[in-house]
Amino acid sequence: MRASGKSTVGRLLAERLDRAFVDLDDETAIEDAALRGVPDMRAVGEILAREGLERFRDLESRALERVLARTHAFVLATGGGVVERARNRLLLRTRADCVWLRVPVDELQRRMRADPTLRPSLTGVDPVAEVTLIAARREGWFLELVPRLVDGARPSEAVAHAVLRALGLAN
Repeated sequence: MRASGKSTVGRLLAERLDRAFVDLDDETAIEDAALRGVPDMRAVGEILAREGLERFRDLESRALERVLARTHAFVLATGGGVVERARNRLLLRTRADCVWLRVPVDELQRRMRADPTLRPSLTGVDPVAEVTLIAARREGWFLELVPRLVDGARPSEAVAHAVLRALGLAN
């Protein structure tokens, strides 16, 4: 989910594991720029606002497939909406070890209010208010996909350690 700490925790994990960190939002922006034939990348919020949700999901899916084809080990932070497409869930289930950073809706909303990042609405209502709807819609997909659930409402260092434990990489 938005504001769950995926990028922050992902960077910490990559550092601790001495692996590259890949943010799927950045890869989606790269995909967008390549398809437009220009070197400048737009922010994910701008892509969503200008291109619409379906076009963004298409770009995200292409980026996911490209990233998961890599042969070296890395830590990947996906956008929360990547689970909305069955093909993406299949790719993640078969090519990655996934962990869900589960954060209560009220905490996600608090974090979003405190963060100035552009987050266009995905449902036509206020982005902070829509978190409840989106969380309810995605929960089943997250549970289907992710065998490991970590409480993401704690400080990032504690969440990163919990992820390492969930993956069997720490005690």
